[in-house]
This record gives sequence, structure tokens and C-alpha cells, in this order.
Amino acid sequence: MANDLILAVSFTLAFICLVALIFTEKKILFAILSLGFFIFFYRSNLISGRADLTTVLIFISGVLLLTLELFIPSFGIIGIVGAILTGYSIFDAFDNSLTSFIVLLTTAAAVLISVTVFVRLGFKAKVFDKAILENGQTKERGYNSKKDYSNLVGKIGFTKTILRPTGVIVFDGTSYDAKTKGDFIKKDKKVIVREIKDGHIIVEEIKED
Repeated sequence: MANDLILAVSFTLAFICLVALIFTEKKILFAILSLGFFIFFYRSNLISGRADLTTVLIFISGVLLLTLELFIPSFGIIGIVGAILTGYSIFDAFDNSLTSFIVLLTTAAAVLISVTVFVRLGFKAKVFDKAILENGQTKERGYNSKKDYSNLVGKIGFTKTILRPTGVIVFDGTSYDAKTKGDFIKKDKKVIVREIKDGHIIVEEIKED
């Protein structure tokens, strides 16, 4: 029973890490953590004999289809098939169907809560950001739809609102929309502009002794 609890927690944490991967800049870290939890979960089940290679392949197929759903509009069909395969791999990894069902419900709830928390904190899903920014309307392609804030790099100001990670900062009495690299900065904190990335003002809090 204790072993089942550890496996259930590892599976849930793996999906929470996937959510963090989507919403934060620390993609490599959370990708490694998620992969580690998944490997621990299925390796433990393979060693105990409760799962076989087919179970693992079904799970991988399910996750790949869920990922594919993010990039190919299919009215949810691909995602539903992926969810079914992933769910089946869970039922095949536990001896008790009730335990499998509880793990699925717990994981779904944990994912929903995690997404809600990230959205409430102002984070945005970054699944497509890189592709859009690389292939979008950049200066190199002859477009210039965003303001040039390069003159602000190195300037020091204060947060007018909470940055979580987006918010408003003030320089010399002028307000600007800004964001952090995922950090949370309280109101009225001193910040410095570190860079201008794709038209966004990226700031960092100046820690005062």
C-alpha cells in the first residue's frame, strides 16, 4: 500500500512538472524532473511485474498524442485518444482498479489546480512562444510592429503593481508594461531593466541589503 502511494505521488508530480514546463521559463529543469518521475513510476512497475513494455509504449503513445493535440487542431479527437491511452496505461500499472481510478482523479485535480494557480499568478502558457517568435514578424523579416524600448536597458525604476510575472513599472514618472523571467516581485520594489526581448521589457528586482 505504501509503495502504491509513492508511485501515485510520483505520477502526479510528473504531470505537475509538465504544467510548470508549459508555464515557466525553466523548461529543461521541469522536463528532467517530469521525465525522472515517469521513469521511476514505470520502472518500478516493470520491476514488480505489474506492468510490461506494452504498458510503457501505450503510455508514451498517449503522451505523444496529447502533445500533438497542442499543435494540430483536431477538435479534441487526438487529445481524447491520447487521454484514453494514458489512462489505460495507469489502469494497467496497478493491480487494483480503484487505486488506478483514484490516481487518475488525483492527477487530473492536481493538473487543474496547477494550471489555475499559474494563470492566477499571471503566467502564460509558453508552448508556442518560441515558434511564433522565430517565425513571426521580426525586424529581420522587415516588420517592426512593437515599440523600441532598447534605451531603457540598464535603467532603474520601481514596480507600480505586483509583477507575477507581468505588471507595471515606473521610470521617471512614466509607466511601462514589464515582465520578469518568472520571478514574483512585490509592489514598490526597485527593479532594473535587464533586456528587451521581442518588444517586452524584462526586469529584475534589485535586492537591497
